Amino acid sequence: MKVVINKLKIVVISSLFIFGSCASKQQHELNKMKKESSYFPTPKNKNQEELYKNNCSAYTFNYTNKFPEEKDSVTVYGKVTVCSTGKIPEYSTLYIYNQDKILVKKMTVDKSGKYQIKLKKGLYGSIEVESEGANIFVPESYLGLNGSSLNIDLKLLRVYVLY
Repeated sequence: MKVVINKLKIVVISSLFIFGSCASKQQHELNKMKKESSYFPTPKNKNQEELYKNNCSAYTFNYTNKFPEEKDSVTVYGKVTVCSTGKIPEYSTLYIYNQDKILVKKMTVDKSGKYQIKLKKGLYGSIEVESEGANIFVPESYLGLNGSSLNIDLKLLRVYVLY
């Protein structure tokens, strides 16, 4: 029994060594590519570097009592910002699709980044916001489950175009 356990230890330790060295070799090759290749963009300045490093996207759902209760509808409202900078994107468009991926509502977000839209309570396929250089996708969601007002704040992911 002791011999079997010792052999098992040797197999596990050597496996860890092999996998660890493979990962190190892959990381070394990736670092080499980053230095030598134009495939990976290099930031031109510190601000651009911060955008790369702090890129994110997020959304929050909060039911509120901001608007009066209605039997079959829900008022969806919120604010759109770019996650990495906190700034309001210009020319943002909000799209709401049903479960069959058919566009139900489309609206332009105002200059302050706010939007408000009344929808029938129910299951929706997705909510998307597109802006010049930023976007977000919210997967299938039931809107209007708890109350008549739903605050959805959307923080867009910066999209970098490489030339």
